[in-house]
Amino acid sequence: MKRLYAAAIALCCFAGPAGAQTGPVPGKTYKVGYSQIVDHPALNAIRQGFQDALKAAGFVEGQNLVFEYQNAQGSPNNARNIAEKFVADGVDILTPCTTPNAQATVKLARGGKIPVVFGCITNPVDAGLISTFDQPTGTNVTGQYSLPPAAEIMSLIVELMPKAKTIGTVYNGGESNSVSTEKLAKAEAEKRGLKWVEVQVASSAEVKSAVDSLVGRVDVIFTPQDNTVASAYDAILKTARGAKLPLFSTDTTTVARGGVASFGVDEYKEGVAWAKELAIPVLLGRDAATLVPFYYKDRELYVNTAAASAAGVTIPPAVLSRAAKTFKD
Repeated sequence: MKRLYAAAIALCCFAGPAGAQTGPVPGKTYKVGYSQIVDHPALNAIRQGFQDALKAAGFVEGQNLVFEYQNAQGSPNNARNIAEKFVADGVDILTPCTTPNAQATVKLARGGKIPVVFGCITNPVDAGLISTFDQPTGTNVTGQYSLPPAAEIMSLIVELMPKAKTIGTVYNGGESNSVSTEKLAKAEAEKRGLKWVEVQVASSAEVKSAVDSLVGRVDVIFTPQDNTVASAYDAILKTARGAKLPLFSTDTTTVARGGVASFGVDEYKEGVAWAKELAIPVLLGRDAATLVPFYYKDRELYVNTAAASAAGVTIPPAVLSRAAKTFKD
């Protein structure tokens, strides 16, 4: 399916304003500096979609593309070092994925000659990357973002678990994207009469004890798209399974791993859109200063019937009929 999707976008990636470059310049080699904060399935799916879109648009590694990828291993200091390396290497575009990497890159490169096109961001205004959502920055910075569907996921929890009274969450209070999601989700949960219990962590090593502390206190666990939490998600799954606590998330990749349900973006398609809407036009000569940040708003429902059954949750046919993907193990 991914190959078919990538092939399908090939026809649309070359469109552009009159007079604009519509494909890679023959004989030119393009250098992309791409970084992310940690290695985990959601971020890797975004990167794969991004790379597939580049290829579909004619940017092929080993021919006319050098794709420099670096992982910051969870460290904002590493993220800055990576950005410095990319600038020193003279890349044509800086494409940081995740808020810590984008913050480090923008702080270093804003106002410079190399365009910065960020992605994997929840709220770029709160993160200090841009000042407004609906206007070009006027600088060399633009990017893609996706606000969390907090209302939808809380409504889904109520629909599937009408007797639930308390929701617990674990997140890194040092990640601005997670803080934004937590505030929205808490407000939406409380609107629905649900009590909210939160535990903050500072590293992946703290996640297991944090989620263990929720057992016996909550009826359901919700996790945002938090990089620290995602890197230790197996620990959350283990505790949740042992306690028969259903897991919900805005990270769709968690459902295949054992979460009950998610309402969020398809990360692969998110990566495709990031490249198609912003990175490719910039590589082809568009000025990042003139491009309005792109709001990726497509949302999909994923459910795992086996995980639901193990947690004592019944997913009714009406919900299954709305699901874009259903996992049974």
